[in-house]
Amino acid sequence: MAMETDVLIIGAGPAGLAAAFELASRGLEVTLVDESAAAGGQLVQQTQLIRSLPAPFQPMRGFALAEALTKRLAALPVRYLLGHRMIGLYRDGSVGVADEANVFPLKARKIVVATGAAENAVPFPKWTLPGIITIGAAQTLINRDFVRPGKHAVIVGSSDFAVDVALQLADVGVNIKAVVERQSALLARDAEKVAQLKQSGIPTYVNAAVKEARGKGEVAEIDIQLSERVITEHVDLVCLDGGRSPVLEACYQLGCSFGYQQELGGWLPQYNKRLQTDREDVFLAGNAAGISTQGVVLATGMIAGVSVCEALRVIGGEEAERLRSALWKELEVLETTLFPEVWQARLRHMDNFGNPLLKEQFIS
Repeated sequence: MAMETDVLIIGAGPAGLAAAFELASRGLEVTLVDESAAAGGQLVQQTQLIRSLPAPFQPMRGFALAEALTKRLAALPVRYLLGHRMIGLYRDGSVGVADEANVFPLKARKIVVATGAAENAVPFPKWTLPGIITIGAAQTLINRDFVRPGKHAVIVGSSDFAVDVALQLADVGVNIKAVVERQSALLARDAEKVAQLKQSGIPTYVNAAVKEARGKGEVAEIDIQLSERVITEHVDLVCLDGGRSPVLEACYQLGCSFGYQQELGGWLPQYNKRLQTDREDVFLAGNAAGISTQGVVLATGMIAGVSVCEALRVIGGEEAERLRSALWKELEVLETTLFPEVWQARLRHMDNFGNPLLKEQFIS
């Protein structure tokens, strides 16, 4: 017999937890599935201050935000299936869920996909040498596992996240020899973070790229191509900032239609202002609806939660529209503050809801 729930949320990161609160606080039974051993997603290991958050949150560090999101669910009807993941669908529409030993069906009235994002690589000759890792992996090692991943490092890329990680690595004693950016200026939009980077004395190179890494068994040197010369840095750690892409295997399996917006991370499911896909029982939240900041991620989780409550007639259409309209206004402010082009891409994506580029491609 299938396990049953009102709402299945795939992903227990910030967006999934925000959606769960909107749902469970109105009396719906929620089941959260996540392959990690703990809820909170990447927030758990983020020590940087997150300033732009939707009401009712105040600026706080990532791990504190993860604690706040999980704590307020403690007394609500939320079932956690941690260490579990979605692996497919049964013919009756039930979702196949597996841990390391068992597979079982889970039947839900509605589904929220909040599967987050994965980091992209930055390939160059010998980029697979041990010691060359993503910035997210570096942050996991220092903040979650309390392991210093190297002594002398180069950061390839200059987003806000990359600058955060560079400063955190420096704080634990790693000698950051350079931040290398292919564009003509650093990509970080947070002026305070850029100022911190400059004050730290870490060299930054723009219009620059990694030419080659070298080493026997692990990275030992890296050549950096500047505009008129090549410099060589002796390192045992290279951290790559290649951006992120939405993790969407669940949406492929659920048969959602897709569109493409480069600014939102590339291919992603089409959705409307309810964050509802063309499968009426499937909604999106967080980076699954487009790569953005943590504040926006939370807001999308809240919008998805309100929309599912409306779909299940827990709240009326007028109330749902009022709540959703306020959240979208807040999301617009959060997103346009640093990334107006992402907001414009989000609007274009919703405008294309009736005309997806890929339809009925993934399931039959």
